[in-house]
Amino acid sequence: MKNEEMMYQVHVTATGDYWLHAPSSDFLFAYIDSSLDPATTKALTTAFQNALKMSSIIKQAVVDTSGKAAMNGLYLLNQAEMTAAMNSINGMGETLASNGGNSGSGTAITINQEFFAGILGGLGGDVTPMMTYLNDQMSKVQAQTKNSTVTDDFGVIVGLVSLMPVLNIPVTTFKYIFSSSSISSWFVNLLCVDIQSQSYSYSYTDVDYNYNAPTSELSDSYK
Repeated sequence: MKNEEMMYQVHVTATGDYWLHAPSSDFLFAYIDSSLDPATTKALTTAFQNALKMSSIIKQAVVDTSGKAAMNGLYLLNQAEMTAAMNSINGMGETLASNGGNSGSGTAITINQEFFAGILGGLGGDVTPMMTYLNDQMSKVQAQTKNSTVTDDFGVIVGLVSLMPVLNIPVTTFKYIFSSSSISSWFVNLLCVDIQSQSYSYSYTDVDYNYNAPTSELSDSYK
């Protein structure tokens, strides 16, 4: 694994637990509970480190299968196109598709926080310590969306590294979270630094892909 693929950031919470995340809008997250034993913490951290290299693999698979290149975290693929790309990766397969969204009133910052709290809720931690990072990276995705021609669907890939209940075995899942082109005009105008409250309503589709890394691709510390 190249050195740049090992780079990631750590955010400690008020309880002493901490988030691991990729350094850019190639979104990848893990949540480390401080109560975990050292061996489980190491296994989860190593699984996260192994998953960091998947961003470049997914991007290449997208180009190979659809001819569409992802830029600044933005993918312009529909569900079928992304599934074709993901299924072409050894060890990757679709497991679930569901619909999500929300409506109400709030600032761009609170809307963004609400979105990520929903997406990352299964990992168990409060996303507040990461909000500077999340707002900054979503602003870049918004800028890329504004500069792109969205004719069908647009979305982002979010990777999650979690523990399987009871067995405490690391599990890696990638989500393609996308909306139709009709949502894009609202999305690009949702400035993540705006403190003005507004009414909103958005919807998206969340397609999950489970990834079981081939043994040969695991790092030595996780074999």
